[in-house]
Amino acid sequence: YSYNIIIYIIMSECDENPSSLAFTAAAFSAIALLRIAQAKRTNQGSLFGRRKLRQSDSGGTAPGQDLISARGTALLTPSLPYINDYFKCLEDQYDPYSNPRGHIPLCISENKLAIDTLASRLMQVNPFSDSIVYSYNNFLGLPSPREALAYFLTKHFLFPEEKDMSYREALKWISPDCVAFGSGAGSLLNHLAMSLAEKGEAVLIPAPFYAGFDSDMKLLAGCVTVPVHSADPSAGPTAEELEEAALAAESRGLRIKILLITNPHNPLGTIYTPESMKSMIDWARSRNLHTIVDEIYALSTHYDFGHGFESVLRTLKNDLGNDIHHIWALSKDFGSSGFRVGTLYTQNMRLLASVANLNIFSCVAHPMQMMLAEIFFDDNFIYPYLHEARTKIRCSYELCTKKLDDMVIPYVPAKAGIFVYADFSSLLPEQTPEGEARFAKLVLDSGRLIMTPGQAQHDRKPGMFRICYCFVTPDVLQIAMERLDKIVGKIRRWHWDNLNSESLNGIIT
Repeated sequence: YSYNIIIYIIMSECDENPSSLAFTAAAFSAIALLRIAQAKRTNQGSLFGRRKLRQSDSGGTAPGQDLISARGTALLTPSLPYINDYFKCLEDQYDPYSNPRGHIPLCISENKLAIDTLASRLMQVNPFSDSIVYSYNNFLGLPSPREALAYFLTKHFLFPEEKDMSYREALKWISPDCVAFGSGAGSLLNHLAMSLAEKGEAVLIPAPFYAGFDSDMKLLAGCVTVPVHSADPSAGPTAEELEEAALAAESRGLRIKILLITNPHNPLGTIYTPESMKSMIDWARSRNLHTIVDEIYALSTHYDFGHGFESVLRTLKNDLGNDIHHIWALSKDFGSSGFRVGTLYTQNMRLLASVANLNIFSCVAHPMQMMLAEIFFDDNFIYPYLHEARTKIRCSYELCTKKLDDMVIPYVPAKAGIFVYADFSSLLPEQTPEGEARFAKLVLDSGRLIMTPGQAQHDRKPGMFRICYCFVTPDVLQIAMERLDKIVGKIRRWHWDNLNSESLNGIIT
């Protein structure tokens, strides 16, 4: 019967219009009908068969869907609690011309303000000309890029005042054999957790802290993150506060193995003093712990000088021993999170050998390494670029904090980073995590804004939010802050009991 249909269609079309186009169209139509007929007979193939498979025997799921492992099921949890709302924002993102009522994400810590400058320099590089990029090599990185990284770390972390230090002199201080590339800081943090701790062992982290650390430590390595709360989070926990957190964790049956410190701090935007860093490291060493120092915002200070940041490499006079491990990445200081490039510096060669094997799954592509090698060596580009980036960061920070001042919203004064940590607790319907969630939902639904909630960052005080002001241009940031200002005003005027579609009207214009 199907074949009769095919013949009839082809003959009819060719009689009316014998052109090759008509014949081709008729032939495709006929083939499609034939496939439908086959699918109906077999209940397989095409859309008909697939639908029947999905509705088959065991509870309406396709065969194999229930065979995912327990580990696979654990991986279904989003890596960031707010990431799904962020993806929704991207589907309806603000545009001043085509979508002026769209969403504005302020929850992702990315610096998009100097991308054009970086892109114009990168487009001058041809990373494919060297045959070495086409072959397997050391999974920690190619020789030349590792040399470039060692040079870069020496000049910008260990001796930032030595702008004229030569390549040969720089490599006397940091050996290329001690540095490595990985596919982002998160990937390398996972590798360190895998290599330094056993499943179920604990990682102490001064709170509040970056929400992604939970998945970095837990998702594959199976470690347990333990927030360390302190009287003055901007100054960092004292040895006594670290010991108190450790004892509390041990009373729950946990074994402490790692201390993870972020400096400059995320989400506070503050900078630990060298004395505070040394105190935390000394405490960790007294307990034979490993210390990971994440300096991913090291070059995103608000000024070139006088900011107070000192790398742990300098604080320890480059004597890291086997227990101090330094993490950095391009994601923040160079606004290139999409490049997926993180760096590790450690003097623990046994650890590096372990990371090399893990890096089989997450090494950085060789052309990208060669591109970065040229950039890391180019002092004539790096210093002006960092100055431009810092200037733009500072301008957006001042725009954001001025609006917060106008709203009478307290915040933590920042010296570095690309965000500000603001206190909206006075606006919550109740001083609970649920109250914070209701406020976040109101901001998202009525203002089409999303900020990073404090609960996701292990803050004990409800109502704290991180505003990532470098994710958008200053003009878009201005619009976002105006929307936020209107929401704050309406809550104060109407209170939560009287908030409705009528009272919330006019937030987005």
